[in-house]
Amino acid sequence: MVTAETLKWFPLLEHLPQQDLAELAGICEIEKRKEGEVFANEGDPADKLRLVLLGKVALDKRIQMGSHGSVRRANVSIVGPGGAVGWSALVEPYIFTLSCVCLEPCRFITFDTEVLQDFMARNPETACRLMSGVAKMVGARLQDMTSMLTYFLSIVSHELKAPLAAVENYLQVMLGGFTGEMTEKQERMLERSVLRIHDLTGLISGLLDLARMRPEQIQAEFVRFDPREAGDRSIEDTQLEAKEKGVEIQVEAPPEFKEMVGSPQRIRQVLTNLLNNAIKFSPPGSTITFRSWETDDEVWAEVSDEGIGIPPEEQEHIFEDFFRARNVGDVSGAGLGLSIAKKIVDAHRGRIWVESPYEEGKAGTRFTVVLPRDPSSLEEQDTPFAE
Repeated sequence: MVTAETLKWFPLLEHLPQQDLAELAGICEIEKRKEGEVFANEGDPADKLRLVLLGKVALDKRIQMGSHGSVRRANVSIVGPGGAVGWSALVEPYIFTLSCVCLEPCRFITFDTEVLQDFMARNPETACRLMSGVAKMVGARLQDMTSMLTYFLSIVSHELKAPLAAVENYLQVMLGGFTGEMTEKQERMLERSVLRIHDLTGLISGLLDLARMRPEQIQAEFVRFDPREAGDRSIEDTQLEAKEKGVEIQVEAPPEFKEMVGSPQRIRQVLTNLLNNAIKFSPPGSTITFRSWETDDEVWAEVSDEGIGIPPEEQEHIFEDFFRARNVGDVSGAGLGLSIAKKIVDAHRGRIWVESPYEEGKAGTRFTVVLPRDPSSLEEQDTPFAE
């Protein structure tokens, strides 16, 4: 039998009044589940809130790399006695966000969603306390998950990048002719090997960036810099890949820019990502145009290509994590470059958008980036209570 004292043991309910705990004890039931049993599926209606009395529950997330990638399940967290699963039963749209699997025989105190929502409607003050507990639980879980992911990816990134860098160095030594003359065929094969290493290194960096791409971290890197240098270096970063693809990069930019405030490394990353995408999806013999200019308060950059374009119905999703348009075929990539670019531009309080096609009667895509010369000036203007 469940009592008010039993419910008070759970952190989610410990701050509720005694009389409310007593009422909750009367509307719950004890539920048993077997080891290996799945009792909630991601995407299904959230019909139960469960408090874990005994056993351990794995919370799994459906992971898919793009709309056509293989579906996998990743463990997000383990919940033991005292924990709660199914908080989605209290929050619209009342859909389970994770799947729940019993790692061992489990026993739960279970609340039906409709009955619990009726109790909350009749006890609004208690409902606020309960939702505060849900917010703390979800916030703590999210913080733990983010820290764990960042730590894990930083270790993996270091362990993978070190041997890749060593291999690339050896290849560059060979391409430089320091190990003897090579045939044109051998040189071409080594150049392609270097490009594949660049792809893999970029994927590793993208995964790591995704985990730590927070506005405050990017803004901590802000300095005064010449945007022309960031553009020039992004062109240098992509010349080898353009040469390999047989694509020409045409640059249209003034010889000098006034300084701006931002992260030069991150801005270079945005432009490099856009150029890399243009190269990947452009046919051999085509031209990519990189244009940049400035106004008194903003710096503009455009990357236009003559490639396959982006289907109109998919353009609204193009900046989402892991999204890849259905027409990309077997072109390599994880769908992270544009989502990372969007996060960087947002941290600079700028704007980025896509047009495809950008000229009537022509194929291709154009990405436009607009950055304020000094993001801090916008923050002052946008503050509603600034005097």
